[in-house]
Amino acid sequence: MPTYLGVDLGTSGLRGVLIDADLHALARAALPYPGAFTDSAAWLKGLERLAANLRTQHPRAWSALRAISLDGTSSTLLPCAEDGAALCPALPYSDQRATLEARWLAEHWPTGGAALGTSSSLSKLLWLRQHLSSFSQIKYIHHQADWVAAQLTGRFGISDRGNLLKIGLDAQQLSYPDALFKVLGQAGIDPLILPEAVHEGAAVGTVQTQWIRQLHLPARTEIRAGCTDSVAAALAAGLQAVGQALTSLGSTMAFKVVHPHPISGHGIYSHFLGDYCLVGAASNSGGAALLRYLSAAQMASLESTITPGRPSGQLIYPLPARGERFPVNAPEWPGSILPDHQAAAIFQPLLEGLAYIEQWSYSILQAAGVMIDEPIRSVGGGARNLPWMQLRANVLQKAVEIILENDAAMGSALLAASGDSDGIVAVSGSSHSNGRIFLPDPAARESYYFYGTRFRDRFSALSRNHRPH
Repeated sequence: MPTYLGVDLGTSGLRGVLIDADLHALARAALPYPGAFTDSAAWLKGLERLAANLRTQHPRAWSALRAISLDGTSSTLLPCAEDGAALCPALPYSDQRATLEARWLAEHWPTGGAALGTSSSLSKLLWLRQHLSSFSQIKYIHHQADWVAAQLTGRFGISDRGNLLKIGLDAQQLSYPDALFKVLGQAGIDPLILPEAVHEGAAVGTVQTQWIRQLHLPARTEIRAGCTDSVAAALAAGLQAVGQALTSLGSTMAFKVVHPHPISGHGIYSHFLGDYCLVGAASNSGGAALLRYLSAAQMASLESTITPGRPSGQLIYPLPARGERFPVNAPEWPGSILPDHQAAAIFQPLLEGLAYIEQWSYSILQAAGVMIDEPIRSVGGGARNLPWMQLRANVLQKAVEIILENDAAMGSALLAASGDSDGIVAVSGSSHSNGRIFLPDPAARESYYFYGTRFRDRFSALSRNHRPH
């Protein structure tokens, strides 16, 4: 029986899941990067260690491996020379250095959708044009997952359509619009460096002999196009019906809702997965913002102090560093300046702030015409905090469900297997099993509505308008 490997290149490390043809997990592994996140060599070295771990767990399944798919952080950009070598450290997903370029881009391409914003791939490419001394040597522009895939196959300049959204791809037409070519021309950038776009799950090549040996793979192991990490998480969570929603509670927060057609605008973008759309957005706030003030050990010890039914009354918008993209569009804002309190005094207000951001984000999507059903599925490390899950349900006034299969690597494994089944629809939902559901407390509705409204009123003035179209 053939097996399939999914690899998630996350913000702090790699995860891998090995599944069989019945889509059952056979082995799992998670390892930190053996270097800085921006060091692309660390991605490859980490992959070698991950492969060795999985092969040791299940040698027989490893020897039956047929296909691999990888997901990675959205908008982590890497300019490459003709041989595929990186020309500089990667510009990470949350990087905010392209402030001036984003402003210029908004003026010259106001309908650019997901390509707009300081952290978009296109803004970063414009920044590189101004600041990278070796820019003329760029032959390919890659994102994290497709660069690793290209190293394995030796076929550079190919990417899935989801990873190309933030560089300006029209994912529905699977082509780059004329408006993008005009912007690149004005900036003096050769459009030939843009990757060829393919559908997620499409075969992009076989693993080269060098990597077959290094990873101890079967001959002719195939690489199939991956996706972004949040799309992989959505696939693992079983999103397949219109209205189903998923919040990824990781280092940052991402929101995805299944919708019949694409919607785009400032901060809102639409991924495609099979025959449906995933309309969503992402905030820079999340777990990394919490870790700016509290250690993981501190947060674990403080969970029992959370009172989900009684708001703290404080309004805090936590950010890990300068810059926010959604629901506030404020690339230079550092977030709330926290009062000088003990950890126990700020933990619940921080969690409330994340929940208010989530509620605000979904309200913007609803205003754009997106239907959001209950429960809102939840994945990521934050979902382990059960009192916070109840607090989120109270703020959202919607049921919240913890997804038991919350590994983006599983989504990538399903994507790898989809090429040998009836496509993505056949594997979507196969790994989803019901988890614990938290229902909103009616007694807390009025107070959280009051503070949520005040939260939006206080921080919305910082933002340029988000106008979906």
